[in-house]
Amino acid sequence: MKKNIILLLAGCVIGTSSCKKILNVEPRQSISSDVALSSATGIRGLLNNAYSSLYQSGLFGRDLIVQSEVLSDNCRIATSNSNRFVNEANNQPRAHFDDYTTIYPIINKTNLIVDYIDNVGDATAAQKASIKGQALFLRALLYFTLVNEYAYNPKQVVNGFDLGVPLTLKGVSTVSQIEALPRAKSSQVYDQVKADLTLAVTLLTNPAGASQVYASKGGAQALLSRVSLYNQEYQATIDNATAAINSNVATFVANATAADYRSIFNKKVSPESLFEINIDISESNGTNSIQNIYQRLDNDPAKSGYGDVVPSANLLAAYEPGDLRKDAVLVPVNKQGESVFWIQKYPGSGGQFGVDNIRVIRISEMYLNRAEAYARLGGAGNEDLARADVNKIRARAGLPATAATGTALIDVILKERRVELAYEGHRWFDLTRLGMNIVKDNGTLLYTDFKILPPIPIGELDINPNLVRNPGY
Repeated sequence: MKKNIILLLAGCVIGTSSCKKILNVEPRQSISSDVALSSATGIRGLLNNAYSSLYQSGLFGRDLIVQSEVLSDNCRIATSNSNRFVNEANNQPRAHFDDYTTIYPIINKTNLIVDYIDNVGDATAAQKASIKGQALFLRALLYFTLVNEYAYNPKQVVNGFDLGVPLTLKGVSTVSQIEALPRAKSSQVYDQVKADLTLAVTLLTNPAGASQVYASKGGAQALLSRVSLYNQEYQATIDNATAAINSNVATFVANATAADYRSIFNKKVSPESLFEINIDISESNGTNSIQNIYQRLDNDPAKSGYGDVVPSANLLAAYEPGDLRKDAVLVPVNKQGESVFWIQKYPGSGGQFGVDNIRVIRISEMYLNRAEAYARLGGAGNEDLARADVNKIRARAGLPATAATGTALIDVILKERRVELAYEGHRWFDLTRLGMNIVKDNGTLLYTDFKILPPIPIGELDINPNLVRNPGY
């Protein structure tokens, strides 16, 4: 059993065939740190492999994003469907996020990079700083994902249950190094995520012309803004969102036409991205891609694809009259007698499913993060700043400016956040960070219901006696 776990933890360092980008340093099922991790070349290969691991269909390549939409009130399953995500859409017990054993092997890769990079001799100080900063960014992103999936938000615990996920911060390469770690408190996981990102910001830069498919200083500040918002640290949210906006890593697409808005999503690298995951044709998820579940190719009911996950009536009602985003990213179709909308935020670039990059952080989110933080801090001056940010999003959507104040202003911002970031994997986490009930077309899931959390995988519980189950499981 332990041998299986070490193979999982070491991931592609042990089995290098899973990604074309990792150097094939040794063709055997063992790690050789003196060969693979003693040079910057080997560590860069491992870093590229960590990036590539993110686009698996079980992670950002499909499931993490789609599950957030169907578990929440944003999306439902079309009547005619392939039976994918049906149980999640109905919030059945155990039908939930299921990437615990997928994420930890990638975390181990980032740990190994952090452990070894300072000691290699064939890299400059600047190169080492960049590699380490990128690894810390990825580790923070993964732990933030895990803790928000498998634990209550630190500010919204239920019945005092404040456990997060195990924090392992040292890379493992042998069975003897494996530790049966207990679950850290969710607040402790947040603290580690913030520490990793804070250090990453000092190590990374915003090089001119750099691609958003690699972590940058602006990308780290953007993720830190999101983490701070979730943790109700509003001044930090504002400061980091402002830094990310001013980093010049991403450009806000301001023109108010449906075609301009659509351009955010139909390019290989989005101008709005502060960080996105690159997918090459040779690495496509194909039928398991996010595009395949959101539509059929060319929006033709006769062509390939499932088109099973569609906007809920609840979400469609949230689009105000004249909101150009609806026409820009939704196409009305008749799917075997049912009128539905297919989602165009992942259009299937070049007529092929599975090759659209995954937008993880967009600059539009930064304006919405900052708007919410200003509004929650309150006061006339802060509310003016909040309205300026949210009205920037509304103007681009062809909507009139809001003059709302107080609680009504926060409601406007949350509505804009829902519509602007729809289908991108935010909605479930926005509801749970606020301790809100999930009000769906097919019923309401209370925030206090045990089904808000997924189960810790039974295999992990079997081998680690220090793990505690989530309530209800």
